Amino acid sequence: MIRSFEKRAEQKISGFQSPAADYLEGRLDISERLVIDPHCTFYFQMKGGGMESCGILDGDVLIIDRSLKAHHGAIVVAFSAGSFICRMFLIENGEFVLKNDQATVRETEMGMLQVWGVVTAICRNMLPKALRTGRYSHVCTL
Repeated sequence: MIRSFEKRAEQKISGFQSPAADYLEGRLDISERLVIDPHCTFYFQMKGGGMESCGILDGDVLIIDRSLKAHHGAIVVAFSAGSFICRMFLIENGEFVLKNDQATVRETEMGMLQVWGVVTAICRNMLPKALRTGRYSHVCTL
């Protein structure tokens, strides 16, 4: 259970305070947990199944922090040949490698590649298609 004591529900108290007041919890603000630096955080929607071995599926929303420096094993979003790509950042024999389920790109092949940001979290829609209607049709989509 995640508790957030900073933001408690506002209450009017008359008489003695309830002994349960010590256990009051504020609302869970999911962006507080997922977004560390709001000015450097961006969202992308994954297209394709190239990162399924890392648990990232087609349609997942990626939360990317541009302030983080990529380290070995990090999932990154890179900009290459005019488009964004999602890959695992590896260092093999002192050489930078971007790898997904289908291909490996080595530093010598990268050319004008720029690591754009590090994926910090993913959001996945778990609703069955029958429930994705009305106001629920855009849950976890961009």
